[in-house]
Amino acid sequence: MTNIFEAASRSNSMFSDRRVFDPRHSPSTLRHRDAQVHAMVLNLADALEGHIPGNMILYGTTGAGKTAAARFVIQQLEERAEAIGSSVTSHEVNAQHTNTRYRVLHSIATRLWEKGDVTIPFTGWPADRVLEETVRRMDRRSGVHVIVLDEMDRLATQSEEQLLYDLTTLNVLLSTARASIIGISNDFSFTDSLTGPIRSRLAAEDIVFTPYTADQVNDILIDRATDGLREGTWDESGIRLCADLAAKEHGDARRAIDLLRVSAQRAEIGDANSINIEHVISAQAQMEQDRAITLMQGLPEHQKLILMSILINQRNGVHTQNSGTIWETYTQACSRAGFRPLTSRRVSTIINEFDSAGLAHVRNVFLGRHGRTKHVYSLIPKGIDAIQILSQDNPGLEAASKGAYKLQKRLG
Repeated sequence: MTNIFEAASRSNSMFSDRRVFDPRHSPSTLRHRDAQVHAMVLNLADALEGHIPGNMILYGTTGAGKTAAARFVIQQLEERAEAIGSSVTSHEVNAQHTNTRYRVLHSIATRLWEKGDVTIPFTGWPADRVLEETVRRMDRRSGVHVIVLDEMDRLATQSEEQLLYDLTTLNVLLSTARASIIGISNDFSFTDSLTGPIRSRLAAEDIVFTPYTADQVNDILIDRATDGLREGTWDESGIRLCADLAAKEHGDARRAIDLLRVSAQRAEIGDANSINIEHVISAQAQMEQDRAITLMQGLPEHQKLILMSILINQRNGVHTQNSGTIWETYTQACSRAGFRPLTSRRVSTIINEFDSAGLAHVRNVFLGRHGRTKHVYSLIPKGIDAIQILSQDNPGLEAASKGAYKLQKRLG
């Protein structure tokens, strides 16, 4: 009997090493980030002497190389520390997923677990006890601990203020060890929301990562293709197209690497010998659809209703929409869904957030003595039943999606 996996054998695979395209892959060289790496090295060099390095915050748009640079520098730091007999321990925490005081401290303490230690439960201990155990284990390891907080801005909330206080006062609590913080954020102003004492203790150096240019992304992709794809399966025209498409997304190298990976997968599926332009264009369309669906599914209920209102207006022939048009449909949708509507100002802010997320295009229009307004257009890719996705598994939203709207009857 033929084994069902025989047909899945990829003797003609485009890939020589799929790990090269993994989001956690750390390249052996880091392109076009020499100035940022140099600034980080100057700060962290003190760790090799057992001194406290300065805190840093790495700012930049998504895909600008912040996390990659942090991992690259930390890996080099730990290798150098081992070579000279120094003690440096890193702790990377992604605050998108590990986003409470308890979970962050639990993550650091678990990294330092040794045989004989009590196991800290995922929940159940007082957070102060977790902090105490974390400090004890850090002191036992001694040396310098570098705590990398990816998406640190998610912790800059009133509910997690105590965590940032804990982390910025670690060097007061520690006896033999030392600690330094590297924050990573897309939000250039999040520290403004921190209280004065925390901001003062953090005293971080700002290191800014500007978006990559198309040429820089092209260089990064050539490195990944060389390391991760089989020879002869790619050429510079396909790489260049991936880079140019990513450059339009604010120089997002991460998205460009994903686009190259998906293009290679589509070439594999089609039993092609190499990646061509059609594979890249097809991969781009697939990624845009996947991204839009993921974003829509993750929206809170009111944001789903606001986006649904834009789509309902569009479906009913109202293609030039402004905040008032959307607000009128949204309030009717809330009534049908059984929700109390948000304020018009909050709805206007959310519409702007759709623009930032790529779900809608918002153009500010000057009307002379009549003031200003917004013109809003949906950017959701064609071929997606967005209203169905937004209302799925929610009876209230489903009722709103099927209603008749007075505004459209008047303007349609």
